[in-house]
Amino acid sequence: MYKLLTFILLLLTTQNFAQNIKQQIIGEWVKENITLYDGSPILKDEVRNMQLRYTFMPNDSFQITVNGKSGRGTYSVKKDILTIAEASIFKITRVDDIRLELTANVTDSTERPNALKFSFIPAKFHNLGFKPVSYRTKGQDTIYVSEHNYLEPLFFDPDKSAVQFISENFVFPDYRAGLFYARFIITKQGEIKGIEVLESTHEKYNKYLIKAIKSSAGKWRPAVWEGQVVNTEVKMAFDMGWSEKQKYKNASSAPKDSIDSNESNYYLMQGNLNVEAKRYATGIKDLSKSIELDPLNIDAYYARAAVYAITKDKQKMCADLLQLKNLQQTRGTDLWNKFCEEKK
Repeated sequence: MYKLLTFILLLLTTQNFAQNIKQQIIGEWVKENITLYDGSPILKDEVRNMQLRYTFMPNDSFQITVNGKSGRGTYSVKKDILTIAEASIFKITRVDDIRLELTANVTDSTERPNALKFSFIPAKFHNLGFKPVSYRTKGQDTIYVSEHNYLEPLFFDPDKSAVQFISENFVFPDYRAGLFYARFIITKQGEIKGIEVLESTHEKYNKYLIKAIKSSAGKWRPAVWEGQVVNTEVKMAFDMGWSEKQKYKNASSAPKDSIDSNESNYYLMQGNLNVEAKRYATGIKDLSKSIELDPLNIDAYYARAAVYAITKDKQKMCADLLQLKNLQQTRGTDLWNKFCEEKK
């Protein structure tokens, strides 16, 4: 009887703990910082500067916006584990009135060195000091001017941002290059009104841009300010190959260094496959090519250091670990300190 009572009390305590955490995460959170699992800085600008916000609602649904792309799904909280859309699993390491911290739910950071660690702040703190611009129409409707990552209507498409969706529906010849600047209103009802092309390099195509903007109807949700839905003016630029044309037009004939992340990751994959097959020399060659294409590909440094360790080339292993240390990678620094630092 005593054991049964203890079990019931433990079950109730666990349920209450999970319920309390769930109550605390309900609300809108804006990404403040993102690092690797071990706290190392992320070197890729597109990841480090990613704009991300979650809104967790009491009915187990959530809303997410990533770099202008929005979506919805369901979430669950069990103990201190947050499961988002039945796919992404995070451990809640902190949640209170000022911060939400999530880490990838892995038992050993060495299993997933690319696992991420997120820090969020409530949207109300993110918006401190921001005062939206607004104006009134002749009909006395208040229109707020959209401000990215502060006050903006949401565009719901899992694969495309609003600019991408509209550009793909814009009937504009591939052989031409053009630049267009448009404005429109997303009303409190999520409707598109007042479409206007403000600037255009090819005015005869303006009507096709207006038609493309109209094709996004039904995908918008109105902006919210201080808990109320509002009318919002949106301004968008549509670069239809214009910048690319200008770049080639103004480029010098001298070759330029470039980083090709996709090609680098291809050679990283090939290198790992060769290492698994114990073709170490070929694996090192592929991993070196990966680093040549992208000097910030930390996975390639880790992989090549591991191969050098297997082949007992300590000098080259330490050179790669030193590079990781210089790139402020925590695990690489620990390994260098352990195996490479000269002991006095």
